[in-house]
Amino acid sequence: MAKSIKEKVYGALFGYAIGDALGLGTEFMSRKEVERFYPEGLTYYSQIIRDAHRSQWKRGECSTDTKIVAVQLESLFDNHGINYLDVARRYRELYDSDNVDLTPNLRWVLSQHDYAKDPFGTTRKVWDSMRKFEASSECLGRAMFAGIWNEDLPKTAVEYCRLTHVHPRCEAASAVIAEMAASLMWKDKEASFDTLIEIARQLNPDLMRYIEAARHGTLDDFDLDDQSTFWFVRKAMGCALWAIWHCDSPTEALYDIIAHGGDADTNAALAQGLLGIKYGFESLEPRLVDGLLYKDKVESLAERLTKLLEERNK
Repeated sequence: MAKSIKEKVYGALFGYAIGDALGLGTEFMSRKEVERFYPEGLTYYSQIIRDAHRSQWKRGECSTDTKIVAVQLESLFDNHGINYLDVARRYRELYDSDNVDLTPNLRWVLSQHDYAKDPFGTTRKVWDSMRKFEASSECLGRAMFAGIWNEDLPKTAVEYCRLTHVHPRCEAASAVIAEMAASLMWKDKEASFDTLIEIARQLNPDLMRYIEAARHGTLDDFDLDDQSTFWFVRKAMGCALWAIWHCDSPTEALYDIIAHGGDADTNAALAQGLLGIKYGFESLEPRLVDGLLYKDKVESLAERLTKLLEERNK
């Protein structure tokens, strides 16, 4: 039986927030460090250790990954559709008020004085001035919700990405994730392997081997805790696709992903969000839902997005 729009939206938003909040417990750790600090596994927020990195958040609190998605959705609600300039203005306001855990790349983009007025041009200037291109993964949460909105894909996913990331790998990975989210949300099935491979072939062939690894390999193939590559957009994309194709529940994927360390909150958030669409809100572990510090905020976002989508699809 097909799940309702509400069941899928609540699954996506709460799944994303849960993955983010619990994933913070192993973010930037190696697998050996995860095993040392969590010998019985990390399964609840109260277990999260309070080291120099994790003391920036309360247990059960989400990182900027979820806050950026919230900004995207609030703009969608207030404009009854996509307004990229408004999204950019809100991103800048987030930077001015709460930039403690923004990546260096994101901080550099959002700190530019003309960003809110010309986000696409400003972002291009910043990326052109970089000595190296950091094709990082924080753009993929936006892509998932672009897929849920499902308007003019893949262009919308790529434009959301280009607000802060203009690397071809980021754009292509965003298109892939948006396609998977849209298919789960509106067709009640996974996007096919061939469809995703074709998107990668057209936009950035570098992604193809990561999609192949997700379909035919294991989570170990992504080497998620490698310190020099853990933020790669291709890894977060591949990790999420692996979870969709190989896990029978959000919880199964969650515990496995965070046990691998690396960019665990981003990886877990994206995988949990997509699995939340696939299996629905009722598939999420209730104690992880109830333990979120900002449960009321996430619920409000989910309720408003549900209402907007239901009205649009009458």
